[in-house]
Amino acid sequence: MKRMPLRPRLACLAAVLLFASGTAAADSFALGAKAGTTGLGVEASWAVLERINLRAGYYTFDYSTELEEEGVEYDGDLRLRNAALFADWHPFAGRFRITVGGIDTGNEFKGAAEDSLDIGDNTYDAAVDATVGWSSFAPYLGVGFGNAVGAGRWSFSMDLGVMFTGSPDVVLNGTVNDPTLEAQFQDDLALEQQRVQEDLDDAKYYPVLSLGVAYRF
Repeated sequence: MKRMPLRPRLACLAAVLLFASGTAAADSFALGAKAGTTGLGVEASWAVLERINLRAGYYTFDYSTELEEEGVEYDGDLRLRNAALFADWHPFAGRFRITVGGIDTGNEFKGAAEDSLDIGDNTYDAAVDATVGWSSFAPYLGVGFGNAVGAGRWSFSMDLGVMFTGSPDVVLNGTVNDPTLEAQFQDDLALEQQRVQEDLDDAKYYPVLSLGVAYRF
C-alpha cells in the first residue's frame, strides 16, 4: 500500500488553487465548502469554457466505526483524505452537470480485535490489528446540480457519483498469548488475511454523495 505522502499531495492541490485564483481576473471564480461521503472540505471552481468548469477540492474526516470480517469484529477508525480535480460539463448551459475527474486518496481503516478470536481454522486468545487501505488514485464519474460560477453570488450544489478505487489491500498483524502456539497462529493469521482480502475484493467502488455551498467572486 504505497501512497504519496500527504504533504506532497497538499502541495499539488495548493498549486492548483493558486492557478485558479490567478485566473479569477479573466474568468469567473468561486470558493465553497462541501460535505459528503468523501469528508468535509473546501473547493475552488473556475470557468474555462462556456459550458465547462474546473473544480479542485480537498476533503477530510475521521470517525470511529466497526468492521466485521470472517467472524472477527475490529473496532477502529476510518480515515478519509481525498484531494480531487474535476471537470464539470453543463450540457444544457444550466445547473445540471456531468463530472469526470480524479481523486488522490489516502483513505484507510485501522482497527483492532482481542480476546478469544477465530483466526484461520482455530480459536486463539490473541490480539490482532487490521489495516485496510485503498489505491492512491481513483478515477471519478458522476452527475450533479449547481454551477458555482454561474449567475448569482451564492450557489448550492449536489453531487452523486462513484470513485473507481479498485480492491483494497488488507494487512493483519497479531500476537497470541500462548508462545507455544506462535508458529501455528502466524500460519492461521496469514490464512485469515487471505480470506478477508477475498471478501473485500469486490469492494472496488466507493459511492460519492455530497452537498455544498459556494460564493462567486
